[in-house]
Amino acid sequence: MIATKIGKKSGVPDNYTRLGEYIAAAEEKGEKLHQFWIRNCDAGTNVEDLDLALLEIEAVRRQKPDIADKTYHLVVSFRPGDQDKLSTDDLMAIEAEYAKALGYEDHQRVAGTHINTDNFHMHIAFNKMHPETLKVITPHRDFKTLAKVSREMEKKYGLAIDPGMTDGQARDPNKLSPAARDYEAHTWQESFQRHVLKHREEILEGLGKARNWPEAHEVLARYDIRIKLRGNGMVLMSPDGQAMKASQLNRSCSKKKLEERFGAFEAQQNKQPSKSGHKARTRHHYKPRPLVRHRNTPALWRRYLGQRKLLPRQPSLAARALRNWKMFLLMEADQDPLAMVLIMAHREMLRTLPPTPSISSRLLEKRGIHKSSLPT
Repeated sequence: MIATKIGKKSGVPDNYTRLGEYIAAAEEKGEKLHQFWIRNCDAGTNVEDLDLALLEIEAVRRQKPDIADKTYHLVVSFRPGDQDKLSTDDLMAIEAEYAKALGYEDHQRVAGTHINTDNFHMHIAFNKMHPETLKVITPHRDFKTLAKVSREMEKKYGLAIDPGMTDGQARDPNKLSPAARDYEAHTWQESFQRHVLKHREEILEGLGKARNWPEAHEVLARYDIRIKLRGNGMVLMSPDGQAMKASQLNRSCSKKKLEERFGAFEAQQNKQPSKSGHKARTRHHYKPRPLVRHRNTPALWRRYLGQRKLLPRQPSLAARALRNWKMFLLMEADQDPLAMVLIMAHREMLRTLPPTPSISSRLLEKRGIHKSSLPT
């Protein structure tokens, strides 16, 4: 099990009602609602009571209009096979354990489990305001709490064990973060983090020889990477906006370690000169490419890229589905046997990876929900 807090996107209003409706509707393509329940609302406990329950929850929340973030959205992903081991009562008990550990045992909430072809997961939307005291609870260092409960529930119900942050195991430097796995699960394209880790040793060797920020930027530019400040740390950025923590490359690349070597951070200039005075060249460009290779994949990939180029500025729903490789294959499967072969190959590969919530990042952003770092 992997429990993931989904944080509110900065600048976008908190919309609990929309989130509750999303959980009940299971709107993602290929999904369906498995189970649904409501806690601590006088309106009722079933999906038929949702409209009244949401009005009841909003009535509580309106009593503190000055607080911008009053929702805690949790997603719990299960490994393949776990669904068959869990009854509805078990799922509700697991949800209750997370609520208790986070301090939300008496808080209003809606919860639902979703099923699709790739994974089984649970959404829980907590109202952070207590319905009687009106105190707003925001858990501190909740990633540790979530990991602890996950390990306990795995043991209690005989579920597959996911390595957590509290089990004392050494971190695998080549392991993808949950955000990168989520990207690959939803696009079936190579993530930026996979591209970076593929060249990890070369990058670290180059950074080890760098003497200042311009030289560090030059090393990273060879691999289509820009380093930027974000929050209290640093991230490595791809040309298309994907990001990973700099420390995920190596602990020596944390903000603290790099600034100890090079001084206060200096942003990369648009035209970064190399030691020889020329603009640094990119040797290894990051370009989205299929995760699974087949001898006939290039022909399908060229067709996919060709169709993408023809997308209008304001595409139809069908055209928007062509914005990633996974959706293209699903649309082609009825007409091209190779597409079906690749679909099966991708799904088989993804079964070997830890699960991630089946949520489209783009859809979440439209709803004002931003994926924060996962305990992963």
